[in-house]
Amino acid sequence: MNDVGNPFLKTGLILVLLLAAIAILAPWIAPYDAVAPVADSFGEPWPPSAQYLCGTDELGRDVLSRLIFGTQISLLVAVVATILTLVIGVGVGAVAGYLGGRVDTALMRATDVVLAFPGLLLAIALAAVLRPGLTSMFTVIALVSWTGVARSVRSEILSLRERDYVLASRALGATDWRVVSRHLIPNTMPTILTLAALSTCATLLLDAGLSFLGLGVPVPTPSWGRMLSDSQSYYRVAPWLMIFPGLAIVTAVLSFNLLGYGLLRLSEQKQRR
Repeated sequence: MNDVGNPFLKTGLILVLLLAAIAILAPWIAPYDAVAPVADSFGEPWPPSAQYLCGTDELGRDVLSRLIFGTQISLLVAVVATILTLVIGVGVGAVAGYLGGRVDTALMRATDVVLAFPGLLLAIALAAVLRPGLTSMFTVIALVSWTGVARSVRSEILSLRERDYVLASRALGATDWRVVSRHLIPNTMPTILTLAALSTCATLLLDAGLSFLGLGVPVPTPSWGRMLSDSQSYYRVAPWLMIFPGLAIVTAVLSFNLLGYGLLRLSEQKQRR
């Protein structure tokens, strides 16, 4: 099967691009202000209607507008935190895999220490210490999520460092930095790209979980996890307050999962050639 026939990659890419377009165009496509009340429904959310397609919340704010602007926050946190995760994880994994020995042992034991803590509990502890805000979210998620990337990259580097082209580069006097940056990292890019897509899924869920617990971006900034948290008191009389943010989170996670699996299949197809 050729690359064009990879349905997971195509579907995931289309959904991710659609989410990105919604985030970028949010100020123009959102029907109302995401923060200000637009309906006289304080304390009594209105159901979906022609005027308010996803209904209103307990403060009279348009749910659809909040979902659209929430896409900006969720994708921003996911993308920036994933980039930081990759920088830390790839750096630790590459150094450990290439140098080996005591350096490898020390870095992997440090990785095991971080892995020993449940991810969400560690994120809650770090978020409680730092000042609430986007920068804190980026930092917390990156510090919790880098371990899986580091272990995967280390495994790749261990298998690549004994290849003939690496040994030849060393024999010609190439420095360690040149060997890693010019030979090893480029050859691990398919794995890194797949890890990036899959790490984004975990980042989205962690962001939603922290926001649900009140440790995400501060109110009144719209956030899918915070919208879920606020809907708890109204889940019987206004289920749309819970359903629509939940669907947004599921859609975003599914999109990046499909993209990651599609990239994995694409990498496997190229290795067979």
